[in-house]
Amino acid sequence: MTTILTENGSKFFSRFDQDSSFFPLDSRLLPKLCPQDIAIISGCPGSGKTELLYHWIAKCILPASLCNGLDQRVILFDNDLRFDLFRFIKILERRLRCSQATNGISANASKNSLFIDERLKLLDIFKCSDFDEFVCSLRYLEVTRPKKYVLMVDGITSFYWSTKMRNPFGSSMTQDCVSVMTSLLRNVSRSCGMPVLLTRRKLDSSTDNDRTKLPVAWRNLVTKQLELVCSGITEKSTDVIVKDVTSGVRFQCGITSSGWKICILDTANS
Repeated sequence: MTTILTENGSKFFSRFDQDSSFFPLDSRLLPKLCPQDIAIISGCPGSGKTELLYHWIAKCILPASLCNGLDQRVILFDNDLRFDLFRFIKILERRLRCSQATNGISANASKNSLFIDERLKLLDIFKCSDFDEFVCSLRYLEVTRPKKYVLMVDGITSFYWSTKMRNPFGSSMTQDCVSVMTSLLRNVSRSCGMPVLLTRRKLDSSTDNDRTKLPVAWRNLVTKQLELVCSGITEKSTDVIVKDVTSGVRFQCGITSSGWKICILDTANS
């Protein structure tokens, strides 16, 4: 006997709206990413956190018509001062040439250069020298409320120790600083209507998850968490294991001269 499932109009549109509300940044690493999600990518130095941001920024600022992009503005806070614009442009160039070859479009160096210049106008980079400057910049975004954008912060805890060292009131004042920062990030996320992506250096490389060492305000802020571990280096690529902390799912990824490689589900460790 065949069973037919039915649903009324309200249920259909409710399901449709729910599915379409997801932000299609990365269906593998960040499935069902909602506009107000705050995701953090943690890992030891050299694990590929900034490279993953290159990959996502390119996805955001490139157009859907040519490179399957999102045509979306990005605001990046380069707190770790690791963002290499020359490297990022090379990734864009290779991605553009690959898309042109796939679609049978002849490459033109001058036109490609103009195209990339136009795409880079969708990327704003802030470089803050200390925690106070970072907070002031977040307050500016909170007040001005520019057009929709994806906010990324490379090195969300970069100013932790410098703030702690110059703080005469000890840990209580440091906790207050963290609370101010988390409150601003939450407000900015709500006002821009887009997800916020953060990177953070792991506090302890000997543990799988050091989330419990972070302040409560910070733990309550984060809705998705990925951990990156460098699993090997060859002449052509750096191999990286990406773990979804919540689900435990792992992906085998790689970093090459062309950027972040396609992720493959690590079934042996999932």
